[in-house]
This record gives sequence, structure tokens and C-alpha cells, in this order.
Amino acid sequence: MSISLIDIEEFMPLNIINNDYFGEAEIRRTNRMFSGTNERRHIGRDDLASDYLALATKKLIDRLGLNVATDIDMIVTNVSIPDEPFTGCGAVINKKIGGKAKWIFDIHNTGCISFLYLTDLVHTYMVAKNAKHAIICIAQTAGGRIFGQEDTRQMAQAAIPGDGFAVAYVTNNEERPFLTFEFENYPDFSEDMKTSCKGRHWWESRESSGSIDFNENRSAMIIARGNKTVPKMIKKVCDNINIKFSDIDYLITNQPNTNFLRNWREAISLPQEKQLQTFDKYANLFGAAIPVNLATFMKNNTIKRGDLICLAGFSHACDYSGASLIRWT
Repeated sequence: MSISLIDIEEFMPLNIINNDYFGEAEIRRTNRMFSGTNERRHIGRDDLASDYLALATKKLIDRLGLNVATDIDMIVTNVSIPDEPFTGCGAVINKKIGGKAKWIFDIHNTGCISFLYLTDLVHTYMVAKNAKHAIICIAQTAGGRIFGQEDTRQMAQAAIPGDGFAVAYVTNNEERPFLTFEFENYPDFSEDMKTSCKGRHWWESRESSGSIDFNENRSAMIIARGNKTVPKMIKKVCDNINIKFSDIDYLITNQPNTNFLRNWREAISLPQEKQLQTFDKYANLFGAAIPVNLATFMKNNTIKRGDLICLAGFSHACDYSGASLIRWT
């Protein structure tokens, strides 16, 4: 049984943030992890990920003529900084679209490759539970919720995250099939992405905002891991269906910075025009990068019928890595 991507929709915040918003920290200009973008989007203080995702879902519903009571069996979500600490967005999205989804999963791991991970999860349920249709919802909200604060936006890493949202509609047919998936977990790196709250736990009262801790040594380790693991996963999915790197029409990855994008492309000898990314405009979209870029380049007709698309990336400090191939039929 195959799983197919029927349609995908991105929904970007209207609030465009330029570089002068963050000041001129010297480390940002010299640190390879935190440079290279001119713009990004931030959600507002009272914006909800569930609203953005519900609006994107409604666009798909209208465009595809879906019956929300019968054509959406599953809702799966990954939201980087959730709307509420106890509950996920899935049930709220189900309410806001008037849906009747039977299976709802709010997954908080796999970060930047969560779109691939959730697609594979949905496929598993299609095989095991006879689910037929699902919406996969990815939200990046750390830009506005963490790095848009007065006491965090002067940090070197503050300029890199941008917010964005995407929803994909998938079904259990072979219309536009995902051909293969590969994932790998690296448990040794699972504690290397930490929050910093100036001596307090994130749940304790404090006067300062929390942030993500990226020192120079940690950044160097992440760069080394990412440069190695993503090409490795791309090779695995190509080997699975016996193709060469040159058979890939387009590569779409998460987009931490321009150095990673260049290194991954060059590692598989892919020309620049075959790498689809929006880093200069949207910055590091974390988990939303892959589906947002897929939706963006589908809308502008860059991706054509018959194209073979490789989706790949790593998450957090490289605790997960994954890749997939999809035939755009």
C-alpha cells in the first residue's frame, strides 16, 4: 500500500522582520550557523498555530472539494513551540475545521524532519488500521515566541529562525507516491539541544525569556554531524530504488543556513538550480522548511509532472536524520 501526497498548502505570517530588528552583533556576521538571511516572518504574541494550520487546511478542503466528515481520518501535527504546554493542536484543528478525524497525534520530536516522520507514521496507520486520508500539519513558531522577545533578539542566533506553517493532504493510493523512506536516530546527541533560562527551569518563574543555547563548540559539532548524516540518508533512499544522485530532479531539505544548503548539494554533485530553498526570504523554518518549500515551488510550477523530488534533513542537534523520494505524477 502506497501513501501519496495529493496537495499541500503553506501559510506564512504577514509580519516581515528585517535584520535591523536584531541589532548588529559581531558574532552573527562571523558564526557560520547564524548568518546569511535578510528576512524572516514572525507570528504575533497572540497568534495561535492552530489558527494558521486550520486556515491552511480549509484552503485544501476548498480546493479539493473534501467532505470534512468523511475525507479526513487522521490529523497529525508537529509544532515547535506549542500553543499550550499540556495539549497539542490536533484536536483544536479538528474542531476549527469541523472535522471528525478518528486518529489524532501531536508529535513533538523529529523537529526539522517531522514532515517526513509524520508521513511515514500516517503510512503505518494506513497499513495497520486501514486509515485512508490524513492531514499532516507542521508549524514553526520559535521565531516570534522565543527570538522576538526584547531580551533574546540581540542574541547571535536570534536572526536565524523564521515562522511558517504548512499542511499536506495524503491518501492511501499511488497518485503521487512517496517511493521510499529512511530514518536514523542518534541517541548520543539527544541532549545536545538545550534551553537556557539563566539558571531557572523553563517551567519556573523568572524575569528573563528562555532561549535555545548554541555556543561555538556546540555549533561546530552540529555542523560536522549535519554535513555527514544528510548526504548519507540521501544515498540510502537512492540505493533503495536503485537510482543515481543525478536522477534527482530537485532536492528540498530543512534550511539551517546557506553553508548546510551548499554542502549538502555539493556532496551529491547536484547543480544549484536543482536545490529548492527559500532561506533568504524565510530563514530557518525548522520543521516547516520542507513542506513550505514543497508547497511554494509547487504553486509557482517549478515542479513538473514526472519529477523525482528528494526530501531530506536532520533535526535538533542531529538526534534524527531522514530522507524520502517522491514521484511528482
